[in-house]
Amino acid sequence: MKNSSQFNFIGDINVQTMQRQSGIFIGEENNAIGWSTHGKENNVIGGISGQSNLLFHNISILNDPDFIDTPIDDRDINISFGNPSKEDVSNITLGSVNVNTMEQNSSVFLGNSHVTGMDANEKVNYSQGAVFGNQNQLLNNVNTNNDQDFIDGIMEDQDIKIANLR
Repeated sequence: MKNSSQFNFIGDINVQTMQRQSGIFIGEENNAIGWSTHGKENNVIGGISGQSNLLFHNISILNDPDFIDTPIDDRDINISFGNPSKEDVSNITLGSVNVNTMEQNSSVFLGNSHVTGMDANEKVNYSQGAVFGNQNQLLNNVNTNNDQDFIDGIMEDQDIKIANLR
């Protein structure tokens, strides 16, 4: 026996930036189980988005002299069991999907999806963050990043991931 589903979308989805553990889920039965994200991020000037931004004559100093920085021990257990197969059918009609920038573990799911145990662990230092958009100007700026960690960004991700897909 067939289990039929239909999802119609007419229009636009326009995303400028997707960052850690972001997602667009469209359609029937999108499952995202066990997502986790851990991290440390230092920004003096964070991300810049849009048009015609001007950063002029700034002095940015990032000083992060931790002895031990960002110990992350993520011990999640993700178990997922799907239903017995019934040959699901998804018909999806989209006008458009537009994503300009995707960063670590960002996703776009369309239709019948099953994702389990996605992890994102990171340590980032930005004295000047990412610049997105058009006609942005960064003039005469001084950026200094001083990150003298003895131990930096320890991450032990010991997940047990079990998935029974259809």
